[in-house]
Amino acid sequence: MKQWILLRRSADYKTLSEKLGVDPVVVRIMVNRGFDTLEKMEDYLSEGIEDSFSYKGLPDLDKAIDTLKYAKDNNLKCRIVGDYDADGVCSTAILLKGLTRFGLSCDYKIPNRITDGYGINESIVDKAIEDGIGLIVTCDNGISARAAIDKAEDNNIIVVVTDHHTITDSEVPTKAHALVNPKRDVNTYPFPEICGAQVSFKFLCALYDSIGVSLDGLSSELLELAAIATVTDVMPLIGENRRLVKWIIKRLVNPENKGLNKICKSMGISEKKDAISAADISFGIGPCINAAGRIDVADYALSLLCNDDDKELGKICDKLLEFNTERKGLTEKAINDAVTVIEEKYADTKIPDILLVNLPKCHVSICGLVASKVRERYYRPTFIFTPVSDGMLTGSGRSTDEYNMIEGLQKCADLLEKFGGHSAACGLSLQEDNLGILSDRLNADSNLSEDDLTEKLRIDADMPLSYVRVETVKDIKKCEPFGKSNGKPVFAVKDMLLVRADRKGDTGAHVFLSVKDSRGYVYTIKYWSGTEILTNLISEKYAYAPDDIYDKDICNLDIRLSISYYPEINNFRNNERVEFRACDIKLS
Repeated sequence: MKQWILLRRSADYKTLSEKLGVDPVVVRIMVNRGFDTLEKMEDYLSEGIEDSFSYKGLPDLDKAIDTLKYAKDNNLKCRIVGDYDADGVCSTAILLKGLTRFGLSCDYKIPNRITDGYGINESIVDKAIEDGIGLIVTCDNGISARAAIDKAEDNNIIVVVTDHHTITDSEVPTKAHALVNPKRDVNTYPFPEICGAQVSFKFLCALYDSIGVSLDGLSSELLELAAIATVTDVMPLIGENRRLVKWIIKRLVNPENKGLNKICKSMGISEKKDAISAADISFGIGPCINAAGRIDVADYALSLLCNDDDKELGKICDKLLEFNTERKGLTEKAINDAVTVIEEKYADTKIPDILLVNLPKCHVSICGLVASKVRERYYRPTFIFTPVSDGMLTGSGRSTDEYNMIEGLQKCADLLEKFGGHSAACGLSLQEDNLGILSDRLNADSNLSEDDLTEKLRIDADMPLSYVRVETVKDIKKCEPFGKSNGKPVFAVKDMLLVRADRKGDTGAHVFLSVKDSRGYVYTIKYWSGTEILTNLISEKYAYAPDDIYDKDICNLDIRLSISYYPEINNFRNNERVEFRACDIKLS
């Protein structure tokens, strides 16, 4: 059961709302997220994307620019080395288009997730040597690939690294000609929390400015890709990231990039018009781009973003959708397998603070997706493993806010073949014989309390349903896009009489709650996947069976609920009305 936390931060809501021209609840949302002055709020609500073209302060830009000019003047062949996720693919497309127009002879290499692993490695360098490559430019990787990059430089291949990942000093390439990364200590760029594709785009802006040439029409197309990557790589949606994502959401009706345009139309995103949100990128476009690198090779996704032929784009788009459908099936099966393993293993004992699950039939590319879903279900740091060779497991971890996953692994480094990541997510490999020992040691040292193992639901305000009008919701939508560091607002109401609970969907998993307030007004609240939660909640206190409470009038049962919710606008036949979506429910 989630722990509800009502956020109570003080501010002059009335005065600020009048100055900003928004509902006071919007001011409360901003204050709850740390935007507590008029200046900060104005910046939060602004929509200019000028910062996306800025680059001053990024380290080694001059060195990188001089290196590319040298490569062009000396006719060096350039190879861009990207990554197989959406940020890496978008970064590669940005550099491939931009550096080709600059005049470099460019090709690319995106590592295979299974055979190459993450980022540039020595075998990729060996192939570059064989192919007569004179310049390698990395994107969304490279900052910790010392061995590979030093080898390239030792073999007369110049390397420029563009990346955004946190740096481990012991692994930084010492021989690279330039390291363009806002996470470096010498960085003075004011907003370091940008994705790899944004670093690539800003690098191009600096390069073209240095020769006094504009990117012209290409800039908007490339910036679209940087914006997509900002969402898919889960960058904090504040500052320039937030404004950039606001910008792309409006463009998804008809994007300039032909491949992006094709996939938006194929998925029905373009038709949503004003209803498009960041979720359409997170749960639609992003997974399709990522599916190529999970199921096959990421080159399919890159060809989508770099191809201009409508017929070919249709084929590529169909292939990506097919990959994503396959990925969904594999993920759903693996999640069910993981839950079965956990429920059987801990049927008679407490589930441990940290879950480590070995799934022999799980596709290696989806371990992280499965770990994320299992973590959500049990609200525990979760590692999912699968065999990759005799006696060797590889895995991915996803953590909760209360547990630093990478620090935990560092204490167990002697058990691991390799590992890397950050506090919330990681990848690792180890001998299967060490899995039980790793579980014991991580759990013995977790220091997680019962409160830490309880998911928190932060409520922005107590807001009666009667207060919410279409205009209120439109003002709340000014806080979009929602995502990391700018979560979707949640509101709550107490003591609502449950009038009806109507099951919906093929399996009855969803429920529409009809509830009555103290003034006698009845509202409908949609609760997706809420039937099981409602059944369990009521059965814990009352002796009612499902047939007693569903699909009939139940005023006489006097069941009263507290409901956390988010309001939306339903626009049917140009008739706007407010709809309510439940986030969680409790008995009052």
